[in-house]
Amino acid sequence: MDANAVVMPCQRLNCALLACGVSSLLIAVGTLAVTLTVYRVRAPVMTMNAISLTDPSSPVLTVVADVSVRNPNAASLRYGPTETTVFYRGRAVGRAAGPPGTAPARRTVRMNVTVGVAVGELLVVGQPAGRLFLRDVAAGVVEVATRTAVRGRVAVMGGVVRRRVALEMNCTATVAVADMSIREQSCRQRVWLQ
Repeated sequence: MDANAVVMPCQRLNCALLACGVSSLLIAVGTLAVTLTVYRVRAPVMTMNAISLTDPSSPVLTVVADVSVRNPNAASLRYGPTETTVFYRGRAVGRAAGPPGTAPARRTVRMNVTVGVAVGELLVVGQPAGRLFLRDVAAGVVEVATRTAVRGRVAVMGGVVRRRVALEMNCTATVAVADMSIREQSCRQRVWLQ
């Protein structure tokens, strides 16, 4: 029997094991790279598209906030009920909840949140806020603020990686009383990834 014949099978086995190990390592590194780049949880972006108001002569002033949430993630964002609060001079004058939903992966979802503001509460005789509201209406300009909060969860890679997301949008708007249009609007967004 030749000595080379015995050595050859062992060399082939070592070579095969080495190739299998290198292939496994490359697959692991590739999976890790994809996980850290494509499946990384990114912060969603909330935008206040518009704020509209109804006729102030009615007993309930309706504020409609048109909000959109853009989900830049490779997985859907599931969110619970949205919360919108309307403030006048730092005092909460209206609150509403929007329905829960899902923002598909790399898509934008729009939602309208309608908040009823009892104008009668602002006009309570003897309260400073009532006098200030009447003075603002007489001047033709009323400044209101809104706060919209969305809380949800992103699960990527089949639920292996889960992150909680909290979005908050704070906006101030100057309303022209004559035609109930928005003169100025500025918004700031805060995002928490947990």
